[in-house]
Formats: sequence, structure tokens, C-alpha cells
Amino acid sequence: MTRLLVINGPAAVGKTTLCATLAKHQPGCINISGDALRWFAPPDVKNHLGPGSTYKASAALINAYTEMGASLILFDYIFPTPQSFTGFVNMLSPEVTFHLFTLWAPLETVRAREAGRKERERLGEQVIQTHQTLENNLDFFRQHGQILDNDAANPDHCIRLITQSL
Repeated sequence: MTRLLVINGPAAVGKTTLCATLAKHQPGCINISGDALRWFAPPDVKNHLGPGSTYKASAALINAYTEMGASLILFDYIFPTPQSFTGFVNMLSPEVTFHLFTLWAPLETVRAREAGRKERERLGEQVIQTHQTLENNLDFFRQHGQILDNDAANPDHCIRLITQSL
């Protein structure tokens, strides 16, 4: 059985940083970054492969690692709506047990982080858009997982909460 930790949240909230830090303390852990997955596809991928293609690709990759025997997979991605998340979950192998964590911080904090990210592409309006959409759907994500306050610059607090819940 594979444990999948889904780290959700708006753009620039700290998902990738948290997962990279958490993966260092989990031997054999597979760490799949949404940023890396999006590098494989052109910006207009949905015009060629249809909507949700990166969700489908990520589920296929998680299922492949599950078949290879991975015991723990971290996956950071933006699931802004209940439909995006449930559609993704429905594509996972029955051998995968998932735990959902949604990182949350005030919009001002997220915008400041995005502005200070060195060597990373600026996301601009995507930060505001994903924050607003997720904010409108926080009740769903709270019902299906945990909302973690990631307002502080240090991810250690969230890492402790994630490891304690497992």
C-alpha cells in the first residue's frame, strides 16, 4: 500500500519548499513537484490534450511509482476546486491511500513570497486567482483533509503537523 501526501494550496504558498524539506527526512520517498510536471507540457496543453491533462499525467506517474513499490509519495499541486481534486483522486490506483493537506496563508503573504522568489518564473495573476478560488472552496478541503497555516516563513511547523498526522 502506498501513502500519498497531497500538498495543495494556492500558487506561491510554499508547497514545493515544504515537500522538498519533508522529503529530505523520509528515506526512499518519491517527491513529485507540480512545477516539474508543468515543465513537461506547453502552456496551451489543454488545447491539445484536453482539460485536466496534467492531473491525468500526475495520477499516471503516481500509479506507476505505486506499481514499482513506493511506500510514500509526496505530491504538491494546485487543486483549486472540489472537481479538480475528486477527478484526480478517481484516477488513482486502489493501492494508494491519500492524505490531503492544504497550505494556507493570507493573500498578502503569498504575494510577498511570490515577489521574492529568486530564479523562478513570476506567476502574477495566477497567485491571486488560485488564492481566491481556493478560498471559496476551503470548506471542501477542510472536510477532506487538513488546512495548515503556512503564514510563517519556516515550513517546520507544517512538517511537524503532517508527520504527526501520519
